[in-house]
Amino acid sequence: MGHTLLCRLGFFLIWTLWIGHAEADKLRATLTADETIIPLGGSVRLTCSVDGSADWKFDWFRNGQQYSVVQTRGNIEPYGDISISEGGLYSCRGGRGDPVFTTETSNEFSIRKTVSKPTVIQQPSGSDVFRGEKVTLRCEIYGGGGAKWTYEWRPTSRNSPTSSEYRINRVSTSDSGKYSCRAKGDHLITEWSDSFRLTVRDKPQPVLSVSPSWLSPGASVTLSCGGLEHLSAGWRFFWYKVVPAKSSSSYSLELLTGRTNWTEQNSYLINGQNHTAGYVCRAGRGEPVFYTKYSEAKFVWSADSHPAASLSVTPDRVQHFIYQSVTLSCSGNNTEWRLRRFTETGGLSDIHCSNWWTMTGSLCSINTDWSHSGVYWCESGSGDFSNSVNITVQDKHYSIILVSPVHPVTEGDPVTLSCRDKEQKLLSNVFFYHNNKLIHNDSREELKISAVSKSDEGFYKCEHSGKESPQSWMAVRVTLSSPVDSSFAVLMIVGPFIGIILIILLLLLWCYTRSKDFCCIRSESSSQSSTTNHGINQTDSQVYSSLLHGDTSEYESIQRATNKGSPDDPDEDPVYTNIEAETTGR
Repeated sequence: MGHTLLCRLGFFLIWTLWIGHAEADKLRATLTADETIIPLGGSVRLTCSVDGSADWKFDWFRNGQQYSVVQTRGNIEPYGDISISEGGLYSCRGGRGDPVFTTETSNEFSIRKTVSKPTVIQQPSGSDVFRGEKVTLRCEIYGGGGAKWTYEWRPTSRNSPTSSEYRINRVSTSDSGKYSCRAKGDHLITEWSDSFRLTVRDKPQPVLSVSPSWLSPGASVTLSCGGLEHLSAGWRFFWYKVVPAKSSSSYSLELLTGRTNWTEQNSYLINGQNHTAGYVCRAGRGEPVFYTKYSEAKFVWSADSHPAASLSVTPDRVQHFIYQSVTLSCSGNNTEWRLRRFTETGGLSDIHCSNWWTMTGSLCSINTDWSHSGVYWCESGSGDFSNSVNITVQDKHYSIILVSPVHPVTEGDPVTLSCRDKEQKLLSNVFFYHNNKLIHNDSREELKISAVSKSDEGFYKCEHSGKESPQSWMAVRVTLSSPVDSSFAVLMIVGPFIGIILIILLLLLWCYTRSKDFCCIRSESSSQSSTTNHGINQTDSQVYSSLLHGDTSEYESIQRATNKGSPDDPDEDPVYTNIEAETTGR
């Protein structure tokens, strides 16, 4: 028995030593890959081998799980080489014999699959951004399948390579250039995106236009803020009225308020504008708001005088010969004035009455030059604008001018137009034109309109001996009824109608009162007849019978009225209530 136990113990020790030696000498498979990144739409080959021996068959693992390679096209036994098209962590091991002896699992290889390239998106949208604006470039990946991505950018000077957004809080012209991105995540990798070109431009200045340029009293004015590319790129528009600054030749700005301080449309309607005024616009977008420059001021001119400020011209006409003196006079509720001029060639002039101007108090004399043609107006120290006047300087190449009123002519007033030469001589044998149409076939010395109408408004010019004057606009002011006259006219129409209504109501009240009195007399008569004298007079019987049979509807209406309550209660009497309401309303 003891001998048997000793033999078994020895056999166990020998077996244990043999197993330990075998484990120590167990082989490890080796995994190699021709590439670690699978190209877009392609595959890579993996090779599994065991050194110094043959007849091995191989098992494959992906992300720690058994990976079937049987159904993969091009993979054949013993599967030492396989083709893969999916990313992941790959490993392998070998096995042979019966029972199967397996090697240790190989080292793991990380294989990434390439997916479609991302796209760089700019916010705000559009190809151009402006200096000082906040810009965000975003790397958009399509078909990523919910992977967790890390990002790379070219260039990488600003952002962490793990950010999907490339932010520039205040962009400058040095940030212009090409940008691209790619991403990695969950054994996936994208190609580099196509390059996106960021173009940084100087801050833009919109262009404001006004329509119409010259006002009719009470007309609407449309402001349009243009000159910006990509108007749909989130722009909002801000509108301002200019106010003359007392201490300088510039303007302060007042925001035109409405339901909001801005509009989504690049146009703005102003109703009921009556006097000369100037406007400015600018645009903004984003949060915080990036603003463009302010536009140049644009003016809408009115020829009608302002009670607080007016401008007169001597000589009182639109056209003047070159190098002749013209005096402009500002008047109104102020002692400090400045003259403004707008010309097609020079724009808005902020030159005060100096140099070529000579100013004394509110008077300013100019020695006309060809460049002085334009629109003139006064601005007071308190911020008022005067009426505007057109001044046209006749160039030396011309020798005649049209004499026409510089201010609007009131409808119904007479007006005379004439043609003069440089010596101020009144010319005869003159043809006159209205809106480029000859008014009369015969020549004359003056064009006289006895009662001007709105149809006479327009451009006029004259022609003499083959020479033409410049054309000038003659404005016609339509006479508006005064508030007192309008109220009187309304009263004359409405008054008689109200009077008729009152008379009808009074007649109804009188009839109603008479009916109740008659009802009371009849009731008292009936009571006395029943208690003191049972014999009824034949005449009384006929009257009573008449009330019962001949005037049934009147009787019934009297009964309904008396049953409603006391006539002294206005709340219960509909006729009284109506009269009271009418009286109170007046």
